[in-house]
Amino acid sequence: MFEIPRSLIILKPKQPFVDWLNDWGEEGKMALEETFCDLDAILIPECDSEDETMAFVRANARKLFEHVLDDWCTDRSLWPLDLNYDKLREWFDVEIHSSVFDGVEAESEQWGHN
Repeated sequence: MFEIPRSLIILKPKQPFVDWLNDWGEEGKMALEETFCDLDAILIPECDSEDETMAFVRANARKLFEHVLDDWCTDRSLWPLDLNYDKLREWFDVEIHSSVFDGVEAESEQWGHN
């Protein structure tokens, strides 16, 4: 394995996100824990500190917010109007991973299935 010179974030939903989801959702009410399944891992530029990572999140809050909302709801008319950093932090925890590794040494290498 080799380290990739990037950092990684995961936006983990909080209750306000689930409340929004349940307000318009057609498939019944979701619990917060149900939204934790298969969350997107987002590669970002390599960051040396939490402050540096959060500065990136702040600068790109709208883009990150749009990405997550689009995964759940493609009808933008249902989205909140204020897709800013404060709302992003209200709706999501930012999980930070400063070390990212590639588990495949070469493109032709395959993982064993034992």
